[in-house]
Amino acid sequence: MPSHLRRLVATYPPHQWPTVVADHLDTIAVTIEADRDDPLDYTDFAVMRHLVRTRLYGTVPIGVNGVRRIIAPGLIQRVVIDRIHSATHVTYDMLAWWPIGEWELFDLAESNVRTDGGVHIEHDSFDGVPMAEELAPIALLTGPEYLTAHTRWLGDHPVTGPRGAVLTIPSKESIYAYPVTGIEVVKAITVLARLAALHTEDPWPINQSVYWWRNGHLGLAATTRRTDTTVVITPADAFYRHTAHLDHEPDDCR
Repeated sequence: MPSHLRRLVATYPPHQWPTVVADHLDTIAVTIEADRDDPLDYTDFAVMRHLVRTRLYGTVPIGVNGVRRIIAPGLIQRVVIDRIHSATHVTYDMLAWWPIGEWELFDLAESNVRTDGGVHIEHDSFDGVPMAEELAPIALLTGPEYLTAHTRWLGDHPVTGPRGAVLTIPSKESIYAYPVTGIEVVKAITVLARLAALHTEDPWPINQSVYWWRNGHLGLAATTRRTDTTVVITPADAFYRHTAHLDHEPDDCR
């Protein structure tokens, strides 16, 4: 059984496991049948341009020869072809057939995800998480299939502050974000790391790191490591240096 399916099954009570597995197999069967009855011509860019999407992944290898770029330490952006019930990774062999460059392909895929919309934002105090009660509510972003791509333009969502936002992307289905307004961001990183740890067994994990979105760019804020008793947080050197000046910097994030 694939690891993501094992993780997905584990989120349901045991009596529902057969149904979950059956639904997964049905999805595979539908995809295979669609490929047989109406196969996609991957060389037809007039069709493909409307199907390309993008999302973020952790650094665990997924296939070979896939079109990808590093967004931040531990985060890779890939382009996929949306098949409704599944997604096919775009390879450089496919790209060679298309009248578009690699960077333009990422722009197109991001534009398609933006057009899809559908992001749901909920602000919560997460009272059960230590230190969360000392902060303003944290934003939880959920919703669309390609949710993680929205971190690329996080400033378009009402979750950033004058100096951006710190965030974690523990799985493809959730993003936690907190606005950077001052030195309290240090506490926010701790809370975000603890929230990310709750998703360790999610079906489609990405990573447990905390990032800083600022002026359209993602940088590493801290790495985390879970032990039997706690979450160990190691701030990135560059972010650590920035925190010393947060209360004195101009509000330059746009």
